[in-house]
Amino acid sequence: MLILTNLIHAQMTNLLFPTDFSNYTSAALDWVRLFARKTGATVTLLHMYQPMLPDTTLPTVGDPGLGVMASMEIEDISRKRLNELATELQAEGLSVTAEWRIGSVDDGILEVAREYSADLIIMGRSDLSTFFDRLAGSAVTDVADEAVCPVLIVPTTPEGQSIRPAQVHTIAYAMQAQTTQSMVTAQTELLVDAFNAKLEVLTEDKLEHAHADLIVMQLSPKAGFLDNLFHPNHTTALIKKSDVPVLVYHEKK
Repeated sequence: MLILTNLIHAQMTNLLFPTDFSNYTSAALDWVRLFARKTGATVTLLHMYQPMLPDTTLPTVGDPGLGVMASMEIEDISRKRLNELATELQAEGLSVTAEWRIGSVDDGILEVAREYSADLIIMGRSDLSTFFDRLAGSAVTDVADEAVCPVLIVPTTPEGQSIRPAQVHTIAYAMQAQTTQSMVTAQTELLVDAFNAKLEVLTEDKLEHAHADLIVMQLSPKAGFLDNLFHPNHTTALIKKSDVPVLVYHEKK
């Protein structure tokens, strides 16, 4: 019997949106707005700050305190931008909280998701096109592989523009060998109701050409995300190449 990690709850209460204020994360913001308005969930904005660490192997030139001052200035700017974004969304009528943390991006996202019992994480993704990208992965792929709640991955152009408008009229479910009707219902029922959307359950050969606004799929625990990138099946490859947002569920490992 398949056991799924936390499904989107019958009533979604908390969306987690990690942002580094880059174009590709900002492009996903319209999807955050859409899901928050349709479900009434609170949006938790998260910025993971990574302070500049001086290279002690290099000779010091000038005042060493300048580097500390520059780091503090960047820290202040990131706090200010996070608060400004929270204020902007609150002015639009959304319920918003903001979290500013120091630490590893992917670990921090997973930690905050657990602390807030997030029902959904929404992240932007630019193309993973180079060998280094595929080898090293990214915070998006790490979170998609390890999160205990569903993750919505919103593709963007290299310039940071949204590829698809934030709308859900048609949902395509990626049918795999282990797919059951109860699994499809559990993973899509809330979405179909919230968006009054049409649901299509499609086999792998039909999925790539589907006219859908959102793809829902389950990530198998049999291989990590990077394994799937190097040895992909048709479905898992969608996460890195699809121009349609992909909602990823997980089977418990």
